Amino acid sequence: ALGVQRASDDDTTASIETSAIGQSPDAADRRAAALADTARTSRPLVAAIPAGWTDRPTTVVPTPKPSAVSKQKAANRSSAKISTFRGRNHVWIPALGINRSVAGYSCSSGYYPGNRVYRWGCAGGNNVYLFGHAFSVFKPLHDAYVRGRLRKGMKVYYAGASGKVSTYAVSWWRLTTPEKGTWAYAGLSRPSLTLQTCVGARSQYRLIVRLAKVG
Repeated sequence: ALGVQRASDDDTTASIETSAIGQSPDAADRRAAALADTARTSRPLVAAIPAGWTDRPTTVVPTPKPSAVSKQKAANRSSAKISTFRGRNHVWIPALGINRSVAGYSCSSGYYPGNRVYRWGCAGGNNVYLFGHAFSVFKPLHDAYVRGRLRKGMKVYYAGASGKVSTYAVSWWRLTTPEKGTWAYAGLSRPSLTLQTCVGARSQYRLIVRLAKVG
């Protein structure tokens, strides 16, 4: 009700003002003069944008220079990598995911080897001879050979009883039979490591992988 009453009051007031005041004869001329004066003195609502203001300057990006790695830094990186392997009587082959402890197997032992990596006591000097079953501890080595993924230069890290870690790299590999494999564990003229596992449907062959000491 209040809203309706106020609207009625406003309409009445507007009607009274219009009828009482009216318009003067020169009202149109005055309005035109006022608009002309405003056009001369008023500022534009939107200022003109300076030329080039919206253009982003081109950033000069210097060409990166290759950083040379010194031999000393490379040696430090290599040493840092070796230092990550710690233990005693242990072998690591990162490329194959092998990380195993090593047990001794004397030359006079006659028991059937278990699912462990063994160091054979029959091997000659400068020949760290490690062997393990192809269906368990050395399965990654067996699979790498039969699938063509065995590579020269592949690194093997071995820690002996003293805990000192030595690095070896694959030089070559060969298949032989148990009756013709005496050369594999013979003494060598330089520090080396030999890996042995079985190959064949009846495990009738021996895979011999020879590595040279490189660190």
